[in-house]
Amino acid sequence: MTFSADFVKLRSLGLWSFLLVAAPLASAGCIIVDEDDRHGDHAHHDDDWNDGDDENDNDPPPPTDEPLLVAIDTGAVLNSEPGEGVGIFVEYAAGGTWRLWTTCDTNTSKVVCSFDLYASVDTSSELFDIVGTDLEKTDATRLADEGIAYLHAETGSDVDAMTFTTTEGAIVRLEAYLDGAQEPRYVYWFGDGILHEGAPSNPLDFEPTSP
Repeated sequence: MTFSADFVKLRSLGLWSFLLVAAPLASAGCIIVDEDDRHGDHAHHDDDWNDGDDENDNDPPPPTDEPLLVAIDTGAVLNSEPGEGVGIFVEYAAGGTWRLWTTCDTNTSKVVCSFDLYASVDTSSELFDIVGTDLEKTDATRLADEGIAYLHAETGSDVDAMTFTTTEGAIVRLEAYLDGAQEPRYVYWFGDGILHEGAPSNPLDFEPTSP
């Protein structure tokens, strides 16, 4: 379920843009993300989502400017083949551990995806223990500001990831960029028993189903 978030204390990139240079519960297994033509050449990422001329067009509507709040299922794990499609994947584990990871369509496009992901919490929560995994020299993670984790990833035929810890059950705001442009359509997460493909807003607020 998606609904408006009255969460004004969360930090937004608009306040710190100068910093810009990511199932069932886990006991039921991983969620496999199938890559198809919609997630092919990311060079077309600036195309309109839906021009409104095709009655049969099932693409999601364009994202809104106002951050929305969505549920993310605690313990759900996603899986996607590196190099086969563009993706920004969001996972949450019980106890406050978040994982953001990225893939690209490099196997077909022959180019890499340049991701900039910002994850933040409001002033009533803490964010700490930022760790990058599977990163190369062109990738970086850091605490961009108090309560803001940042991942820059040049993703090719691999996976780049960042984990961080928050106060248990804290709402996390994600702001996602691909090649310098806002790209919410490539955000994947599992919420309310459904695999969500594409965020309805950018930024987007995630609330765990359980702490």
